[in-house]
Amino acid sequence: MNRKNLITFLLTCVVTIAIVLAGSGSGAGAGNGVQAAFAYPITMKDDLGRSVTINAQPQRIISLTPSVTEMLFALGVGPRVVGVTNYCNYPAEALAVAKIGDTNLNFERILELQPDLIIGVGSMQAEDINKLISLGQKVFVIEAVKMVDVPRQMRILGRILGNATVGENLAAKFESRVAAVQKKVSQQKARPRVFIEIWNEPLMTAGPNTFMDELIVLAGGSNIAGNSPNPWPQFSMETVIERDPEVIILTCYNKEEALSRKAWAGTSAIKNARVYEVNPDIYSRPAPRLVDALEEMYSLLHP
Repeated sequence: MNRKNLITFLLTCVVTIAIVLAGSGSGAGAGNGVQAAFAYPITMKDDLGRSVTINAQPQRIISLTPSVTEMLFALGVGPRVVGVTNYCNYPAEALAVAKIGDTNLNFERILELQPDLIIGVGSMQAEDINKLISLGQKVFVIEAVKMVDVPRQMRILGRILGNATVGENLAAKFESRVAAVQKKVSQQKARPRVFIEIWNEPLMTAGPNTFMDELIVLAGGSNIAGNSPNPWPQFSMETVIERDPEVIILTCYNKEEALSRKAWAGTSAIKNARVYEVNPDIYSRPAPRLVDALEEMYSLLHP
């Protein structure tokens, strides 16, 4: 994983405050991402605590993050998405949507696209979001701190986009799958020690208050970096050896390099061939596929 990928990876993983929700409205019947019976205008508070009024069903939506893009397409409003970032690589349909920049947004391009709603994440985009607001753009901010916030986002976006039924169904399915994993975890006695590597030079891992740490815990494991003082600690090779992970999970697609580390040859994970590569996108983005990561994590920890 190159430096640019690390930047976007950390962007989607950053810890933020919880979503604050308020509002009204309902809808029924859907077709091509539209629920015609939905009543507008609708006013809801976003994660910045702002009351945002949506006067009509948004038809020209811009997404500022990969997680938002995934959510929009899952909600069935992909045809209404007119702009996404260069990092928005899923689903495949998103690749064909006009690009509005990466960590540096192209404000001129955004204005050219004439969006009627921009959806972003406030943590590392606060300055850009404030600028968009100052330019008179309608911006709605969502954030996720815990896995439970993902279905909450599904519901709130479903409501403001006129797809409340789709959002509710998507959220309920997500919650049902999480509950199914939790039921299986409750039947497991062992909680294997896990090291998840997000970068190899320097050696970095996921600590507390990250989705990856939560995934490990929810899947019935014990994160060897779970007591670290910050969310993205650097670890020494010696620390990993000392804490002896039983499972090593790699997000850099560097399994061959990791297995060649002679100093790690004595760790339980290496000795028992329990070193796995995973897709970092599904483990780091607060989006519908996060539950896929949970199910995969469980299968890796409890084969």
